[in-house]
Amino acid sequence: MQKLKIIPPRSSVSFTMQKGQRLRVVDVQGEQVSDFICYNLHDTNEYLSSGRTIDYAETIFLTKGHPFYSNRSNIMFHIVEDTVGRHDFLLTPCSSDTFRIIYGHTSRLPG
Repeated sequence: MQKLKIIPPRSSVSFTMQKGQRLRVVDVQGEQVSDFICYNLHDTNEYLSSGRTIDYAETIFLTKGHPFYSNRSNIMFHIVEDTVGRHDFLLTPCSSDTFRIIYGHTSRLPG
């Protein structure tokens, strides 16, 4: 059974996934999809590393088939299907400070 969760803009959601499960991300408005952060369930000091992923893939254009690595060089997940083709993994995840410094927004993000 598939669960559907709509995540409003400038908000967040978290959930636990087990090895072998799949996550499908759909951009319903045709713009930026999400900042994606993940941690090792059994050791939260291990987390998704954009730097290692880009270094090991030898490209900034990540797409289907690319493994995504942790800060300890372990594969955390793969993209198994991709209708977009390229993904920006260079910018830091959004925060109130990101919106303030880069875009001049003065309102705070929830949470």
